[in-house]
Amino acid sequence: MYLKVFSKDFDYFLVLLLFECLLIFFMIPPSLVSKMLESRISDFCNSLQSGQLLESLFDSVPGAFYFVKDCESCFMAGSLSFVKTLGETSVEAILGKTDYDFSPDFLADAFYADDQRVVRTGEGIFNKIELVPSGDGSLDWLCTTKVPLFDAKGKVVGLAGVARVIRDHDAVYADHPEMHRIVNHVRQHYREKLSIADLAEVAGISVSSQERLFKKTFGLTPLMYLRKTRLNAACKLLRSTKVGLSEIPVQCGFNDQTSMTRAFRQELKITPLKYRRSFSEAPKKRSNGASAVVLRS
Repeated sequence: MYLKVFSKDFDYFLVLLLFECLLIFFMIPPSLVSKMLESRISDFCNSLQSGQLLESLFDSVPGAFYFVKDCESCFMAGSLSFVKTLGETSVEAILGKTDYDFSPDFLADAFYADDQRVVRTGEGIFNKIELVPSGDGSLDWLCTTKVPLFDAKGKVVGLAGVARVIRDHDAVYADHPEMHRIVNHVRQHYREKLSIADLAEVAGISVSSQERLFKKTFGLTPLMYLRKTRLNAACKLLRSTKVGLSEIPVQCGFNDQTSMTRAFRQELKITPLKYRRSFSEAPKKRSNGASAVVLRS
């Protein structure tokens, strides 16, 4: 779902402006840059600590981050703020990996499809509202922009993305603040027993109005959002812990192991046990082993 999002956060617009300027610069053919200027810029960038130009800027703006991928959707660079959303503590930990290493397939499939569209067409995707994993195991709504990166000959060699957590003062919630109350409630209480009626009561609207407005805003129903949030939390535990299969449903809000398995089959076409095993068997969709380098921003 695509929406044009306006923010009162002036710092974020400065980040976007600088980001676009940097992209424009890196896409300028070398023939248009004087040798003297090219040498001066190169010397300046090489004198900086790795990542200082972009990472320090993005890490200073709450809820904003950037990432760079190659044509196979492997991470080549990113801000530390982005790395933390994936549950890692260093940029090196994500290099050469893909979204499939950090997100359940129902999310990673969408990220990969958008990446490949940008690479294939050479055209950007702007202000897409999408669900992404949060560091605490829940799901955040982000506004994401992805643009192609070109080499000196004009060939697409990858893509760069910038994203921002949607906040309560954004246009997404301006007309219907009750949607923000629903999102926050699910994020904070998805481990508990929740019904659609409970969410409607939190929002202060009828169940039918809740269904209609939420789907219009985000492209899915509140129940689907709740289920995806619980699935993401379960996937995180299956990937990175040894918590027993009978305990995970309790920690993630499912009624029991049977209901969790049913949700996995519907969304991921796989059982929880097979999903866990897949992360020790290097499935074909995960990192392809491509080498990566630490890029200097």
